[in-house]
Amino acid sequence: MRYQLLNGMQAFRDDRPVQLGERQQRLLLALLLLAEGKPVTIEQAIDKIWGEKPISSARPVLSQYASDLRGRLGRTPKGTLVLPTHTTGYLVVAERDQVDVHRFHDLVGAARPLLHKDDARAVELLRDGLRQWGGDGLRPGEPLSGLPGPGAANARTRLLEEHRAAVVECMEAELRLGRHTQVVPEIQDLVERRPLDEEATRLLMLALHRVGRSSDALAACDELRRRLGHELGTDPGVRIRDLRQRILEQDPRLEPPADSTAIDSSGANMRSVAELGKDAAHLVAEAVRDGGTAHPEERTVKDGVSWAEASWDRHSVQLLEMVRVRFAGDAAATGALARVEADPVDPTALATLERVLVARLGSDRAFLEGVERLVRRLSRAKDGSPSIVADTIKNASVYHAPVHFSGDFTIS
Repeated sequence: MRYQLLNGMQAFRDDRPVQLGERQQRLLLALLLLAEGKPVTIEQAIDKIWGEKPISSARPVLSQYASDLRGRLGRTPKGTLVLPTHTTGYLVVAERDQVDVHRFHDLVGAARPLLHKDDARAVELLRDGLRQWGGDGLRPGEPLSGLPGPGAANARTRLLEEHRAAVVECMEAELRLGRHTQVVPEIQDLVERRPLDEEATRLLMLALHRVGRSSDALAACDELRRRLGHELGTDPGVRIRDLRQRILEQDPRLEPPADSTAIDSSGANMRSVAELGKDAAHLVAEAVRDGGTAHPEERTVKDGVSWAEASWDRHSVQLLEMVRVRFAGDAAATGALARVEADPVDPTALATLERVLVARLGSDRAFLEGVERLVRRLSRAKDGSPSIVADTIKNASVYHAPVHFSGDFTIS
């Protein structure tokens, strides 16, 4: 059996979903799983499911829920009941690696002693833990979604706060490693989702300053101050105010580590990563709409296809294939691309692909350079801008086709 609580509430047997019954019955199972193998008394279960005013038949209804779940869940590989019978309460027999919540807790727990000592390994563990939430894990789903009752609400609040803490710890470690260039889009996304979170804004300010965008860092501080004043009637705390002053003074202690992996200090390339990811996502979608499998190098001018049109087709296919290759082996990234390939005009699918592309572009220099080169060429071909690229000359030579040009042009 495998149990998913961090994004919904489901159970799987051999990757096939197990029907768990009505919402309150599923809530009982979720509460037992969250108890980590410890018995939950009948009174505790009633309180978490119905709150201060339980129904009069709470005990027999709870007993019926347990009995029905017992039949649905069956036995463990060792032959014991997954939900054994008890007179005073209930528990579920499950290994920790069967439950996504416990995997998340264990990976984050293993990472925390390594923070400041081995940040690279800590980041690996934290990101593995966050991926238990689905996708890259930086955007949480809704834990126990659809389940009613105070027990579900309290667990949901607690788990989301644990997720937020893990993301912040991960981003802090990434910044200590000098990876500010890569994490700016991720921290921006965190701030967009939690605009009143001072810690998230502080991390964004530091990352933006380190990539040469000090004015944007100060603007982020000003936006936080405006929101806090308007919605809560408060001002940012001392850590934000201190960082703002140090940015104004260009405090050298804010500089990245000596072995920083920033692309350059001007911030121009970091600014373009988000833009490049957006452009690449839209061009991939256009390539899918145009077929994505053409081989225009086999065409000639006599077919009525101009070199600009052939260049567009060829480079769009190359971009699509480059993204496919880079995403191979990553189920979440491949899934994001597959959604666009299934429906290239779906705005939600396109936004997801854009977010995945931005993260990959920020962490893979070779991929960044390859995508940037193709996007630049695609934009020129799409706009009909006169340009000569190495592939054009190479293909002209192979197919003995002339290349004619006049006026201003660029060579790339």
